[in-house]
Amino acid sequence: MKPFFYLLLLISCFAFSQTKLLSWNIENLGKSKSDKTIHYIANTLRDYDIIAIQEVVAGYGGAQAVARLADELNRKGAKWDYVISDPTSSSAYKTERYAFIWKTSKLKKIGRAWLEKNTI
Repeated sequence: MKPFFYLLLLISCFAFSQTKLLSWNIENLGKSKSDKTIHYIANTLRDYDIIAIQEVVAGYGGAQAVARLADELNRKGAKWDYVISDPTSSSAYKTERYAFIWKTSKLKKIGRAWLEKNTI
């Protein structure tokens, strides 16, 4: 019952607001991304309210890149926050993280983010 209630609440929030959501698979978001690339990504994202990012590098560089991106977005006139998942449970080559970035004026994080455990 609880997951259904949260889903209903989420749908209601989107139905009655002008919240803009974007999901972007930024290949290998990590320390290899230059300041120019981070700036370009931030300019692309700044008009959205919630951003889901896939393929964040699982190592330390991935978390740093997300922090750099959030910092760049904060310079665009709105306050942003973010959360990064634990690494996925795949082979070293396929391990990645996910990140969510949002405008704090539009959303508030409740609880702690998690990855669903692999049950196979």
